[in-house]
Formats: sequence, structure tokens, C-alpha cells
Amino acid sequence: MEETKRCTRPGCGKQYKESENTPTSCKYHSGKVIFHDTKKGWTCCNQIVYDFEEFQKIEGCAVGAHTNVRNEEPDFFKSSTVANAARAIEKEEKRTKVRTIADYNKEQEEKLKSQKKEEPEAKKPVIKNGKYICGNPGCNKPFEEKDNDETACKHHSGQPYFHDGKKSWTCCKGEALDWDEFMKIEPCKTGKHTIKYQCALTSTQIHGSHITHMLRTYHTNGV
Repeated sequence: MEETKRCTRPGCGKQYKESENTPTSCKYHSGKVIFHDTKKGWTCCNQIVYDFEEFQKIEGCAVGAHTNVRNEEPDFFKSSTVANAARAIEKEEKRTKVRTIADYNKEQEEKLKSQKKEEPEAKKPVIKNGKYICGNPGCNKPFEEKDNDETACKHHSGQPYFHDGKKSWTCCKGEALDWDEFMKIEPCKTGKHTIKYQCALTSTQIHGSHITHMLRTYHTNGV
């Protein structure tokens, strides 16, 4: 029986057989993941989103054959800010010091703590069919306040962690290669639902038009 393999190209992760593998079988991303503040995207595509589910739906921009050969380079784009992305590329080419995955995870935890202290002014809750949507990591379920108690929500206390094609949560031991398997990792925490708010740009955030311009610049420069 022919062996079933798992594609390790960024954004793919599908299973395949070599006998069915053609030069157009795989749709993947040729760039790297961008996670900055609440922004999510790929360096190869002209699109930035804020919701994790929307990030997963960004269609691959490159076509080729599936492969199970792992890329030794980190999956994350090593830039401290989106605005300094071009400078970070130049520094990486010169083999300057870059952040580690541990540095990235620590920075994200600190930013999340800071964001929780800010008042959600000028933010509108996400409502679907008359119900709030939970914003806790790994939940995203609809709920009503009258049913929201300490056992209503099962979610992850940490953040998503991507490295070398592997997907997991910083709070759990579970690990997956496929997106569907990643989403099925059992949550480790129980508590109240948290209302998800629409992400509106503030005066401290980069305007969407500028983000699009920057990503087009990356693509032009061959990122």
C-alpha cells in the first residue's frame, strides 16, 4: 500500500500520495507568517486580518507539488514591527541577531496583558444571530449573558504556537500538523465567555491602506 504523506509547505498541511502529486496539487504561501499586535498575515500576500479564523482562510498565493521536506528556517517573519519589515529583511540577509520563538511568545504575552488593561472604548461587540461571540482563544462560540457562568466556556489559556509546520498552543501539550487537527486540540481551561470585539483601528495603529502599501513593497522586493 502506498504511503500517505503530509505536506509541510506553509499554509497547506494536507495529506497526499506521491502517485497523485502533480505540479499543481499544492496551494501554499511562499512567504512567512506575520503576527504583530493583533494583526495576522503572510509576507507574500497583500492581506492583513485580525481574527485567527480569517487568517486560516487566506488562500495560498503559490502553486506547486506537495512536499514533506521540512524548511529549516523559522516560519515567522522576524520583524519587531510591520513598519520596519523592509529593514528587518536587510538585517537578516546580513545575518544580524534576530528574535527567537521564545522572545516572540514572551512579547505577545506582555502585549496581551497590556491590552487587557486598556478600556475597550469605541469598540463594538461581534454579534451573530442576536448572540455575542466568545473571544477566548479556541472558543469562538455564540452565547448569551444570562447563560454565561464559570463553566460556560472551554478555551485555551495560552496562545497559538507555529514552528516548522507544527501547530500547538503554548498552554497545552497537544501538537498537530493539520489545521483541522490543530482546531480539535482539547481546551485546557474552563471559565466565563469573553465578548469578542470588532477590531477598529485607533490613532496608535497603522492604517489599513498603509499596511497594504507595505505588503506590496515586500512582494516587489521579492519577499
